[in-house]
Amino acid sequence: MERRLIELEGAVNFRDIGGYRAGAHGRTRWRRVYRSDSLAELTPADLQRLRELDLYGISDFRLPSERAKKPDRLPEGHAMRLLTPGFIPRGTEDMLREVSMGRLDAAAIRAEVTRHYRLFAAEHLGEYVSTFRMILEAGGRPVLLHCTSGKDRTGFGVALLMLAAGCDEATVAEDYLMTNSHRRDIAFMFNGAVDPAAIEMLTAAHPEYIATALAVLRQTHGASDDWLQAMGFNAEERARLRVLLTEPA
Repeated sequence: MERRLIELEGAVNFRDIGGYRAGAHGRTRWRRVYRSDSLAELTPADLQRLRELDLYGISDFRLPSERAKKPDRLPEGHAMRLLTPGFIPRGTEDMLREVSMGRLDAAAIRAEVTRHYRLFAAEHLGEYVSTFRMILEAGGRPVLLHCTSGKDRTGFGVALLMLAAGCDEATVAEDYLMTNSHRRDIAFMFNGAVDPAAIEMLTAAHPEYIATALAVLRQTHGASDDWLQAMGFNAEERARLRVLLTEPA
């Protein structure tokens, strides 16, 4: 039986997105797309497991400053393609600063993170183009998407890939929410002035977050895959993506 969670010592949210219903008669392929949190603390045993996955490439959505503080640990001498389409939605740094100073309660953070997810779909589709193109180039070999927690930037990217594969929005949300079972405790990063409920609202995957991003995508581009066309993928490439991402159920 396939395992969704790839158990590692130095990463807690490394998952395979295979096995989800995709369209009427398909499912997402196992061992084709992985998603993860930070790779900065991988152990020697983890690095061996990474070698065994035979990844074609990795997309790291962290900013250069994030990568500099906690660079990925990767197998020595690897030949993986490494993409760094790092970004954060505008206002993120201001929000984190306000959180650290205890100035935002849970309701304010909920509103702010929801706004960020709206921006994912409205302003940041372009940051995912190179990842989609890498999947086309990989020709069937697996790829990995990751950021710091594997929830927001990675979560939206995986949502796009699942939609491209033919998954419905409920299935996309199911995978997104699985992050809640595989989170690091980061309360220690904030001082005692920060309400635990506020930290929870910041770090948890809430249904309304991904629902907001998907609603903006639908409102802007319709219920079809026109958003992929807006990203620069022609009909042949869109069909090829679905073939690469899915298999018969």
